[in-house]
Amino acid sequence: MKNTPALPLVMLVGIALLSTAGPFGTDMYLPSLPDITRDLGTTDPVTQLTITGFMVGMALGQLVMGPMSDRLGRHRMLVTATVVWLVASVACAMVPGVGLFIVARFFQGAAGGTCVMLGRSMIADRARGAAAAKALSTMMIFTAVAPILAPVVGGVVAGLGDWRTVFWALAAVGVLEVLVAVRLPETLDRERRARGSAWDVYRRMGGLFRVPAFVCHLVAFAVGFGVFFSFVSGSSFVMQEEMGLSATGFSFVFAGNALALVVTNLVNARIVGHYGPAVLQRTGHVLLVTGAVGLLVVALVAPSLPAVVVCTFIATIGNALNMGNTTAQAMDLSQGRAGAGSALLGSGQFLTAAVVAPLVGLGADGLVSMALVMTICAAIAAVAGVFGRRWAAVAA
Repeated sequence: MKNTPALPLVMLVGIALLSTAGPFGTDMYLPSLPDITRDLGTTDPVTQLTITGFMVGMALGQLVMGPMSDRLGRHRMLVTATVVWLVASVACAMVPGVGLFIVARFFQGAAGGTCVMLGRSMIADRARGAAAAKALSTMMIFTAVAPILAPVVGGVVAGLGDWRTVFWALAAVGVLEVLVAVRLPETLDRERRARGSAWDVYRRMGGLFRVPAFVCHLVAFAVGFGVFFSFVSGSSFVMQEEMGLSATGFSFVFAGNALALVVTNLVNARIVGHYGPAVLQRTGHVLLVTGAVGLLVVALVAPSLPAVVVCTFIATIGNALNMGNTTAQAMDLSQGRAGAGSALLGSGQFLTAAVVAPLVGLGADGLVSMALVMTICAAIAAVAGVFGRRWAAVAA
């Protein structure tokens, strides 16, 4: 597979910063949810819909705007998305009731999802092969750190004022995003843009489902993420309620897994030029399966906290290798419609997260349920990766 030169560091950092919009928008206000419920005179389930609205916006924003960016270019859509994020954040800070709050959160999510999608697309416009995998790994360092920092920052900001202060802070982030977006160059030249009507670009997105290797990598990316999201969804209950770990101890375990994501992406960025994305993807899938199956065996035979921590740590490293290298291979296969390919990857990721979260909560034994879902997701991702690499080799 042909490799291209690495992206300029300043450009890559700018794209990575814009890609943190989603994690910060999701997690930064979580410590303030009880205060929002009281202040707006609503109930906890209704307040939770502000999270649902954001997630739906993230998914739909990518699906709608991804193909259109192949036709209209990336730059103007990126600037528009950051402006919408800014306006929606201000609206969230000023809403009088929960109904308008949910609507504003939807548009905030749509803007955040568009920024993430365009970041992947811009990398695919400028880089392929190992260079793309290196750039994507660097981007994922930021998106791995953001969910850890966001609740902490949100709690501090809310302590300085109230929950509305959090959204004024997100609006300030929006101002920075607009300035960054304006400075980033257009990566999709006019001669490389999709032709035809809006219907044509969406039809071209559907055409990606007729590319077997892309479909396999899409499954490997989305369902592979399900391994990590199963851990995120179930680990707090399992480790604290079932295994007696303190809240502080759990925060250290979770932070350790986040650190593993960061370090693995750093290492991946350094070595992918030598080994290539396909080899490192396969390594990631081996680690995903090893960690998940090991956890299931531990859960069924002899549950112990150290063994659980080790197995989830192995799976987390595998997830980091899977995400960056699988994305690079999928985006290489969607050249000419990178926005559409990026949109499908992002939407598949959120769909998987929506499916696995309730599944982890089923069953009387939380550890067994979590391990079983992780194992199923890991096996599907690994098999999809095998066929994806084979189909890509045949096509080449």
